Amino acid sequence: MIRADIMAAGRTGGWDNPGAARRRSFLARALAAGAFALAPAANGRGPVASVRSTTVCLAEFGGKPGAGRPALVEAFRRALAALALAGGGTLLVPPGTYDFGMVDAPLAILPCRDLRDIVISAYGAVFIANTAAPVMPSMFYFFNFDNVTLAGATFMDHGFSPWINWRGMYCVGIQADRPSCGLRLVDCRAEHVLGLLASNNGPTGRHLLSDIHVQGTVRNAYYGVGTNHVAGPVSIDLACHNVRRAYIAYAARHADVAIRASADAAWPGSNGFVALVCAGARQGNVEDVRVLVDVAGACIHRSYVHFYHQGPERDGAMRDVEATVNVAGMDAFACMFLFDHESDGVRASTARQWDRVGLHGRLPPGCAGRVVANPSVSAVPGTVWLDHNLARPAGVLPAGFRVAPPPSASPP
Repeated sequence: MIRADIMAAGRTGGWDNPGAARRRSFLARALAAGAFALAPAANGRGPVASVRSTTVCLAEFGGKPGAGRPALVEAFRRALAALALAGGGTLLVPPGTYDFGMVDAPLAILPCRDLRDIVISAYGAVFIANTAAPVMPSMFYFFNFDNVTLAGATFMDHGFSPWINWRGMYCVGIQADRPSCGLRLVDCRAEHVLGLLASNNGPTGRHLLSDIHVQGTVRNAYYGVGTNHVAGPVSIDLACHNVRRAYIAYAARHADVAIRASADAAWPGSNGFVALVCAGARQGNVEDVRVLVDVAGACIHRSYVHFYHQGPERDGAMRDVEATVNVAGMDAFACMFLFDHESDGVRASTARQWDRVGLHGRLPPGCAGRVVANPSVSAVPGTVWLDHNLARPAGVLPAGFRVAPPPSASPP
């Protein structure tokens, strides 16, 4: 049985539709990043990348609410093939529940390979799976793509578990063995899933995926979005409630990440709500990233932005990063910004570097917590600037960390 609020989300467009100003900001970043003209979605709710006017309906191919998994998979295959033959266009998925049943293997439920100039408009459509084993299937799996948008889809996995033995569905997986550019998720919603989107390229393929943009809502999940080894640009605009890790990226480059977050005390947390990860210079440094986290509710995370060096390689850096954490409606939190290096445990020192990093944010009066933690001291410290208004609650700063001058003062 689908919960009434999930069904309502499919009908109305979401639990908490982001404000117009934030939507305009997200779209402006997408336009500045790259690349495709924007046109109205098929139902007029949200803009998507421009495609041909050709439109097909999934129902014409047997893809109707209540159909079984084989019929649904075949309907998507035939409908997308028809659009490919036409040179692109829009696939309309009628409103309703699409239940793909029990899943006990790490498969791509709806494999989508080599799509180009296609919009999948799924407003009112709810995609359901029931993960029955500790595996990680993906509902949509885009392998090699150019200018593809998925809009309005709602996802839920009845078999999801948020605990350490992970079990659940990724709503969207992406991978490429050739340059693939332009994937957008617009107005997508997910509840009780492993994650909304995950990139599955490793470090050797980190130059192949680019131009990834995600806007939506994630609730009661392990991950929000992962863009490991994406060359950029990346823009993320998420509303999250009870999400263990809203954003994670190995070797993040040219990324803008905006998260509105809340949590209940009983939901499991993580060591970093937003994790920027460098596994070593050969696998990709972290460069040119902006993170904004607005957080309220219970504190379930060890940190809100985690600058996380990982692995045994000596060289590696995170550079040109601006991170902002605004705390509201909380009496206490663990840590705003955590800097460390893990390899067989957290190291006391590291040759890795954090440089040209700006730390910003706001704290309510009387709110207790650590502003900066740096358990792994860098032997070659770069410069990390902390906002002047955070200096007093931060206390004594680690080596290489400095307080920025107040806005009216001249920099040193």
